[in-house]
Amino acid sequence: MTSGMPTLTEILIAMSVALVVAVSIRFYRARSAKQAPPHIHDVLMKRAEVYASESPFLAHLCRQYRTNGHLSDRQAKTVAKALARLEAVRPDAKRGG
Repeated sequence: MTSGMPTLTEILIAMSVALVVAVSIRFYRARSAKQAPPHIHDVLMKRAEVYASESPFLAHLCRQYRTNGHLSDRQAKTVAKALARLEAVRPDAKRGG
């Protein structure tokens, strides 16, 4: 067949590909919409990562937070105290202020 008309097989293949792409897009959008909101301790741990090279304790908790995705409230309070101590020693060195 040398005519410009597509065959039934070509039409079915094109429709199948379009269907697969449409379903894939729906799955992708549904999955990306279900992502959890940022955790309450995310901001605190971002600050802790800045000082992780200076404190083995903060480095350990940063690794633990990356692995588990959460900290207990007691651990968060301890991290906040450690950050306060480190920021009191160097108030503007790490924050760029």
